[in-house]
Amino acid sequence: MSGMLKKYILWTYVMFFVFLIVIGLTMFLLKSQLIVDILIVLSSWTATFVFVTMFGKIYPQGNLWNFIKSQFRETIRISTVLCVVFIQFLVLIGSLLMTNKVWGLPIHEQLTLSWTSLLIVFGYNLILGPLGEELGWRGFVLNELQKRFSPLKSAIIVGLVWGFWHTPLWLMSGYSGLQLVQYIICFLGAIVAISIIITAIYNLNHNLIIPIIIHQLFNFSMAIQVGNVLNALTVTSVLYLIVAVVLVLVNYKKCLYK
Repeated sequence: MSGMLKKYILWTYVMFFVFLIVIGLTMFLLKSQLIVDILIVLSSWTATFVFVTMFGKIYPQGNLWNFIKSQFRETIRISTVLCVVFIQFLVLIGSLLMTNKVWGLPIHEQLTLSWTSLLIVFGYNLILGPLGEELGWRGFVLNELQKRFSPLKSAIIVGLVWGFWHTPLWLMSGYSGLQLVQYIICFLGAIVAISIIITAIYNLNHNLIIPIIIHQLFNFSMAIQVGNVLNALTVTSVLYLIVAVVLVLVNYKKCLYK
């Protein structure tokens, strides 16, 4: 991993931690939920903020706006988008059915069914993570790693870096003891699996719309499940790992993964 890549990751972590400290102080001193919500959204954009700030050092001869446009230039196949949506739909349905089977929770009690709530959750989650993170994690980090490593190794590295970036949120989850361990393992497993899935499909088109869609559908599907969060995350992480393994096996001979 290059020195510039390491610096980028370090500063992304540092800026995220600083944002969390500011959010905590704001909650304690100002007690303004609106300001806190704005800061939470901004904190999710640290991967982009750091990349934009460091762009001149990362690509001294490059132009930021041209770089951003290049990340969305390649044509996306409709079949690719349909495949992405279908995979996410199967994972969600699988999670609901398994939760119903194992814990006996009716499917209608596992989901937010209000159309207003669904629209608000969809929009909020879109600006909270997918739009703010993918330029950095995939547009820069993944593409740079793939210049030196195989797609599979690059995907795992990005997944781990991206996953551990959420460490403060794990500690703020409210879980403790074995439940916290389970939460961290399942969260990290899901993140690494999604990173593998994103890499496999992104490499077919090299358009950041693909990572954004996959990231958004994952966040959205988790957000609309209103049952036991830990149970839903556990089942979802297992299903995503299965999908990731299948994609690796299917694409192995095509040299997507070496």
